[in-house]
Amino acid sequence: MKPVTVLIVVPTTGGPLVMRSLKARPGLPASAAFAQGDYRPLPWSGDYARLAAPGGPLSSLTGAMAAHELRLSGSFDAGRSWEVPVCLAHGLLARGHRLVAEPGEADLVLWATGAVDLDLAVLSGDYALLDKIERSRVLLDSAPQAVRAVLLPEGPERAEALRTVQALSAPGMLRFLPATTVAAALGALDTREAFDARTAIPAPRRRSGPVIAAGALSLGLAGVALGVGYARPPVVEPPVTVATGPEQRPDETGGTARPTSSSTAAGTAEPAPAASAPVVRVDELVAPARSSCRRVAFGADPAERRPVPQEAEGRLRPTRLAPELCGLAFRPAAPGGRIEVGPELRAASLPPSALDDGAQAYFLREGARQNLVYAVQAVPEAGAAQRIIHALERP
Repeated sequence: MKPVTVLIVVPTTGGPLVMRSLKARPGLPASAAFAQGDYRPLPWSGDYARLAAPGGPLSSLTGAMAAHELRLSGSFDAGRSWEVPVCLAHGLLARGHRLVAEPGEADLVLWATGAVDLDLAVLSGDYALLDKIERSRVLLDSAPQAVRAVLLPEGPERAEALRTVQALSAPGMLRFLPATTVAAALGALDTREAFDARTAIPAPRRRSGPVIAAGALSLGLAGVALGVGYARPPVVEPPVTVATGPEQRPDETGGTARPTSSSTAAGTAEPAPAASAPVVRVDELVAPARSSCRRVAFGADPAERRPVPQEAEGRLRPTRLAPELCGLAFRPAAPGGRIEVGPELRAASLPPSALDDGAQAYFLREGARQNLVYAVQAVPEAGAAQRIIHALERP
């Protein structure tokens, strides 16, 4: 296929970043990532070096490779959702395509997020997709001439994110990439049809006549509700068959809070149904008086455990990132099974350790105390996994 110019967007919850350059630097001892204009490697640069090391995961796409210098338009401190767009960038370069830093120069705008495993499979998880899409609108609107390729990992917001991307009002063309592996996404891009206007998904047109306002999207990141009002056009199904998660309740994704009571014809109030008990017990690990999180993490002092109450069905009350908060502990509410914690919290924590009662303790890293939303699942020995959402937010 003829080489094309590609603008790669690395979406974050603080706003989208653009990959300014990616080039071989044989003089570097290992691949490194930098913010534009800064000489200091980014905090996650060591993980990038391991990803791009000889014999590392990226070698399955590119073969033997020299050390590379990656430059982004800005910086962020933690998380792993940069892995998918960076892997795609290496794969596109290896296929002869050229990266550009300005929307007006791009034949293709690639918007992708997510973490990968050893085989470059895209990991499912809570990636704050709706928040990232909303913050990327202006950037996407600035490249109306380019085809847009979007990779949305599996997770609780994917079904709504698919509809939101399709409903973007800016003109242009759209392609959804398979969210299974990086190789599959590259395969979908590495065809002439990927950039053919006749086979791309056109952006839906706004309806004529009265506009029906959709409910504001309720985004739980950092406990901030970000309202987005837009007219929802007919949904165009993406060309790639995807497995979407279960439908979200309106009060979780539509921004309309479920009423606590309703009036009957006789004027009496009926109480709302009680939320079921959480499937995972989550405790805050707090440093006791005259101690510190460092002493707690190293076992010098025991942490105080404070249960995190349930705020709504499938969601816990947010936890404040106070200085005395050392981490979180998890154990199933029912005997048996195991606990799976989302990548957002794992990336911000030390490796998990076992407590005396069998709970898993995740102690926060000193440099990773930032707003985040993660999911934790209880996976029983038999039956379907159940999950809850929890946010950590700065005071």
